[in-house]
Amino acid sequence: MKNPIVALFFVIFLSAFNCFNADEAFDVRKHLSTVSRYGAVKEIVDSNFIPSKVPDGCVPIHLNLVARHGTRSPTKKRIRELDNLALRLEDLIKDARGRNLPLERVPSWLDGWKSPWQGRLKGGELITKGEEELYDLGLKIREKFPTLFDEEYHPNIYTIRATQVPRASASAVAFGMGLFSGNGSLGPGRHRAFSVLSESRASDIMLRFHDCCHNYKHFREKQEPAVSKLKEPVLNEITSALIGRYGLNFTRQDISSLWFLCKQEASLLDITNQACSLFGPSEIMLLEWTDDLEAYILKGYGNSLNYRMGLPLLEDVAESMEQAIKAEEESRPLGSFEKARLRFAHAETIIPFSCLLGLFLDGSEGATLATPSKASAEKNMEG
Repeated sequence: MKNPIVALFFVIFLSAFNCFNADEAFDVRKHLSTVSRYGAVKEIVDSNFIPSKVPDGCVPIHLNLVARHGTRSPTKKRIRELDNLALRLEDLIKDARGRNLPLERVPSWLDGWKSPWQGRLKGGELITKGEEELYDLGLKIREKFPTLFDEEYHPNIYTIRATQVPRASASAVAFGMGLFSGNGSLGPGRHRAFSVLSESRASDIMLRFHDCCHNYKHFREKQEPAVSKLKEPVLNEITSALIGRYGLNFTRQDISSLWFLCKQEASLLDITNQACSLFGPSEIMLLEWTDDLEAYILKGYGNSLNYRMGLPLLEDVAESMEQAIKAEEESRPLGSFEKARLRFAHAETIIPFSCLLGLFLDGSEGATLATPSKASAEKNMEG
């Protein structure tokens, strides 16, 4: 008799502060922290991935997936920041001319630059690249686990959940289109309709726990100024370097906005010769480090509250796996139990959940990681 196995798939954008090898061509798209596209870090993941050894005779009976949405456009707040950056760059160029600065020092694209998202009233939606990322992920999951997805679709067999944020639900739809392509009767691709479930933002303690936990909101409000203070030395150093390099009177806020523009151009538009070209490789890696530092303190291992909120999600993952194992042990007929539970959320979900699992924790830190109790998690979710 073949032994059953269950699997948890985990999709996350990660970045590491590694020394740059001068013999390799530097690709800024691999150093964008959580803005990195799925495909941009594929080579890094492939070279570091150690596949699990599945014993002979074992077959998959259930799959759990916790994934972040695909590449998205900037949010309304960030669109306004880029509009303000355009005005600021205009003032800097005027100031340079007023000081008779040799403008050959200034990159030509800065003069008259306008945001690609200028005038947009809405933002944050999944873009075409993001749709393709999730569609391809659905195809790859089906290819890797063909026996799990050879059954006729039913929402109780293949449960798909997403947050109420449109980019997450759109990611779920793109993934499902890839996963179930060729198995329906709709259009040339023989697609089929499928269900995506969402919980209200106000009560979604599994996929948007950061919105439901008032203690966490208070913690974040208190910590954000401290995080900004920790980032200041890096931003000050890079600000001074760019002032000396280009002669423009950049401020720390200018550098922060230009770094954000670099990430958006590189990730969404494949443009690396404008904002990103202002910075050298070592400066980009330092800027990426500031993003990682912020994620560590406000989403990751920096405070146990960050990941204790994820306990309901962990319990849901474990419960669904246990139910599948029990169904297999009881030899229930196909169609009577869940074969996959698929979830689509955000970095604010994925990073804390990875910490709750104790992933990517090196050295002695792992020994001090406390596993939260259900009571402590519920206490932190109060209010």
